[in-house]
Amino acid sequence: MATTADSWEYPTHRKFDNVAPLSEVDPNDKAAVLRSRALAVRESWINAMEGRIVQAELKKCHRAEGVNHYQNCRHLVDLYMTALKEKRVEGWRKIEKTESA
Repeated sequence: MATTADSWEYPTHRKFDNVAPLSEVDPNDKAAVLRSRALAVRESWINAMEGRIVQAELKKCHRAEGVNHYQNCRHLVDLYMTALKEKRVEGWRKIEKTESA
């Protein structure tokens, strides 16, 4: 019998049309700029939602495994910790951090 931790697979999402990144788009082509912005925001939200899915699966595994969750849910913990670091919502505009004196 497969446990919750063993039966879960990482989800895949629908791929949208390839659009050039915002840095490569001609600023005078407004339609291309808007498509590129929408793609950047969409991909950012997809990454964030993937992190939420991993979190939900980790909660399910924790509840199902009980005292053995440390061993049986470790791979989900690793995925979740990676998601916390890398899968954040980012907009299309990057704000430079400045050192304040």
